[in-house]
Amino acid sequence: MNTQNTLYIAEPIFSEKLQKFDSDSSFPPVKKIGITTDHPEKRERELLGTISPVKIAIVKAWTGVDARKIESMLHTILDNTKLDGEYFWDGNETLIDAVSEFIALYHPEAQEIAISDDTDVIAATEAVQKKNSQRIYTEVVPKLKALSIQHNITKNGKGVRFRLSDYSFHLGSKTGGRYTLTIWSKSKSTEQAILDFPGAQECSATSTDDSTRIARIPMSKLETIMDSITHFVESKNT
Repeated sequence: MNTQNTLYIAEPIFSEKLQKFDSDSSFPPVKKIGITTDHPEKRERELLGTISPVKIAIVKAWTGVDARKIESMLHTILDNTKLDGEYFWDGNETLIDAVSEFIALYHPEAQEIAISDDTDVIAATEAVQKKNSQRIYTEVVPKLKALSIQHNITKNGKGVRFRLSDYSFHLGSKTGGRYTLTIWSKSKSTEQAILDFPGAQECSATSTDDSTRIARIPMSKLETIMDSITHFVESKNT
């Protein structure tokens, strides 16, 4: 495969070694959008380095397009979230999906390249996932049970799914003890969801038109999300 002029998205994560010093450590929601003339896995090994306690993993990569032109376009579109150089703030953790949808819509000729994780990335990711899974069982599940909300834990153990009235939800644990509540509905509008769930926000404008995902409470304390859910439950019981 010709991997010349390849566009990629990468994200920094803490290594398992650093998490031994602070189990609650988490890297801020930052993404890197860049290009490489090498295969992305080779570029990933360069980004990982050998002595840095912070590991950077390439999440997605595309070839078969004018990657430099698309990179420049994305940097311009995302200028208000730019931190430095090729790094961007991704507070709602929607950037990967947004860029993927942008490329699928405007550059369908792009060929996505499969990325195999480095062993250090795998170890660090598994450590984070294990910690998040434990939070779901010890923090989230008891609160849902207290509200008599039936729920299903996702297969990866990182979140729960449940329904309330005309809404469906996914409540997922993020690094740093933060959570994101995503809200779906086929019959309710975004405006109604924002009224029903204090703190909810409109989803990214880059979402596909036929998506039933209408709102979310991103990267928040669990108490904030549970207060919002409790508000809705109590309003239905009055």
